[in-house]
Amino acid sequence: MNEKVMSNFPIIVFLISTIIGVGIVTLPREAAIIIGQPNMWISIILGASIAFLNGMLIFAMIKRYPNQTVYDIGPKVAGRWIGNVFNFTFIVYSIVLSAFIVRTMAEIVNYYLLDLTPRFIVISVLIIACFYLVASGMENIMAFFQLYFPIIILMFLVLTILSVRNIEITNLRPVLSQDIVPLLKGTKTMFFSFVGYELIMILSKNRTLTSWRAMSTVFLLSIGTVCTIYVLFFILNIGILSVEELKVTTFPTIEMAKSIEFQGFFFERFELLFLFGWIITIFTTVVAYYYTALLGLSTTLQCKKNVYLNAGVGISILVLSLFPDGITELFSYGRYINYLSYASLIAIPLILLLISISRRSLK
Repeated sequence: MNEKVMSNFPIIVFLISTIIGVGIVTLPREAAIIIGQPNMWISIILGASIAFLNGMLIFAMIKRYPNQTVYDIGPKVAGRWIGNVFNFTFIVYSIVLSAFIVRTMAEIVNYYLLDLTPRFIVISVLIIACFYLVASGMENIMAFFQLYFPIIILMFLVLTILSVRNIEITNLRPVLSQDIVPLLKGTKTMFFSFVGYELIMILSKNRTLTSWRAMSTVFLLSIGTVCTIYVLFFILNIGILSVEELKVTTFPTIEMAKSIEFQGFFFERFELLFLFGWIITIFTTVVAYYYTALLGLSTTLQCKKNVYLNAGVGISILVLSLFPDGITELFSYGRYINYLSYASLIAIPLILLLISISRRSLK
């Protein structure tokens, strides 16, 4: 690994740790319903490709304003009022997405681990931990992500190796012999499973990101690593459970982990191993968006990231996460979050880039 890649390694780890989250547990079911083909993992690759291109679009925008975040760039490029609208849109997006993630985590923890523990307690514990880590600053957040990154990768690797023996090859056929239209329709859903790379607009504050080659390597390694993990787990889910069973299984990846059996082995409940690693990925994702919302509020309101502002973000996430009545209503809210994602991932960076280009061309 060369020096340039090593210098960007913390960014790559940060993006991977942010991207991997709820999707690895819920995405196979969504894909099975939308696509319904054994080769639906192809949509993951297509979605990753679009995410990479969009990531480069975002970089084209932040490259023009070194050492500034999207919260600094918005008011400077689009004017104070419109810029603040963009800022609050990104803040709301970060808080709402965090709430969705922690509520999904609570549902899974209640179902598989702590069935008698109120969701409020499960969510509160995670948010308090986020509150503490976010208060320590971005450098400590990135150090934490690097500390647990090997554990997360090891967990995925072990689960993959242990699951291979349970695959039914017939469940993975046919490949590329069916209508391609469903694969293209599923690409939109797969694209949103890679959200997290847009936080490069936050990391740009303390790091000078101006090299096209370096940033293309960062996005290629981060999005490519997540894409590889998703494709592997899609193939495992399809091969072990089949497409039809995926359609009716709420959390197929966890059920896949439960199917692993080694008689006489010292550790029998392999879904606990997966849940341990997965909860860490949930924590890292929420911390990243929690910090993004906190930074956005402090920048837009022109105040310090104090304990009250930190607590306000945490309470907002907690309240919103408790709003859905059940898991069905929770998943339905995911569609509305997609609209915020369109604005935050595509519309805001594109508008700021176009305004910036037009202003420079006029000069």
